[in-house]
Amino acid sequence: MLRKKFSRIIVGGFLAMSLLTAPASAAPLNFDPDSAIVQYTQKIQADPTNAVAYQNRGVAYKMKKDYDKAIADFTRAIELKPDYADAYNNRATVYEKLGRFDDAYNDYNRAVEINPNDAVAYSNRGLITGKMANYQQISGRSSNEIYARAINDLTRAIELNPNYAEAYQNRGAVYSWMPNDEKAIEDLSRAMELGIKTDEIFSARGACYWSLKQNDKALADFDAALAINPKYGTAYNNRGLVYFDKKDYQRAIVDFKKAIELGSNLTDSFNNLGLCYYQLGDYDAAIDCYTRALSVNQNFKPAIQNMQVAYEAKAGRRR
Repeated sequence: MLRKKFSRIIVGGFLAMSLLTAPASAAPLNFDPDSAIVQYTQKIQADPTNAVAYQNRGVAYKMKKDYDKAIADFTRAIELKPDYADAYNNRATVYEKLGRFDDAYNDYNRAVEINPNDAVAYSNRGLITGKMANYQQISGRSSNEIYARAINDLTRAIELNPNYAEAYQNRGAVYSWMPNDEKAIEDLSRAMELGIKTDEIFSARGACYWSLKQNDKALADFDAALAINPKYGTAYNNRGLVYFDKKDYQRAIVDFKKAIELGSNLTDSFNNLGLCYYQLGDYDAAIDCYTRALSVNQNFKPAIQNMQVAYEAKAGRRR
């Protein structure tokens, strides 16, 4: 049996920012991190006990992907103000970015404890809980229990803010990992209605439609994702699988090659490209693709299994 490999997108936690003159909010669209670092450094020099200045400079460092300095500033803000929920939330987003999921969960959990009416904290804790189950690929009862906790947090975020688009997006992501694709589509569609129209959300919903074998709807969503971001490798890989299911192997080959060119999901895309060549009877090309997939990840089981099938088919042809 040939094994296809689909790539689902992962969305991340959301950054909160405390401004000196306003309640916690997201960083403004015109926020310039370099200028902010200068500004908040001056405020810290004038008052080394200014927790908000450390917190906001941490946001600027995080936006510049200077994660060590961001963590240091968020940590200092927490030392100065132990009940600083935004600093916990923001430090968690950095931990999450670094793959330190346990640390991220602990910080999101602390943010919820400090402010049990904060929808952002519940949404972020719910998402990291879902990620922990998804990445660790836990199965059985424990997985269901972890996903249930994630859904409960995200549902609470929506109860606190019924128009919280990101919470619907995050709950949709968790549903897709469980998987419960029908509920995922419902939540992702609601997030779109509330204004989220990113390449990632179209690709995520497309993934769910594909899983439900609704290929025309999946194709429309992947087309939309690529119209927004023509360099979105995952969407090319996934659209290629839709074409594959439609037996349009030439279009699938074009998409898988584009995903490989962009350096996205190389093991998946090489494997999937090999499937196309196999279906076209070009077993040597298929074997070459599986070999390339295994050069990236030598333990990639779909490529190992598909290569065996291709070798057997090639040997059968020679008889």
